[in-house]
Amino acid sequence: MADLLECLIQIKGVGDTPRRLTCRVEDAFERASSREAVVDLARAVAARLAAAELRFGECLSLMLSHDRPTLPTVVAAGPDGPLSGTSDDWQERFAARRAETMQVLESCSAEQLNRIGIEPLRGPMTVADLVALMLAHDTDTLGELIDNRLGR
Repeated sequence: MADLLECLIQIKGVGDTPRRLTCRVEDAFERASSREAVVDLARAVAARLAAAELRFGECLSLMLSHDRPTLPTVVAAGPDGPLSGTSDDWQERFAARRAETMQVLESCSAEQLNRIGIEPLRGPMTVADLVALMLAHDTDTLGELIDNRLGR
């Protein structure tokens, strides 16, 4: 029961990441001495979140539709190729992808949250484990917007 409650709390945290991203970007602009540094970093962070969300969604879909599927490596390094578009474009892309993921997660039963997939680097993991990994990835990635690279 505690694991299910913890997972439900983590799902709420995962759902809040797009709002947290927006707040972190706004805060970074207020604190930074270089607006250009924030623009570049915000775009990179949002693009990395959007790329990872594609992978998380793929894993989630496989886990819910197949019995013990082999998953792709869960977290990709980032989008392929050069980053085109603005930070706002990437934030919107991430928010839209995360909204799709949230629809799936919020409809999961306790049984579905315990479905297993086999991730090449981690081995067997449940949907609940995937949610915890998503939240940790979100938190780590958002942390880049408050580090010392912004010329404070």
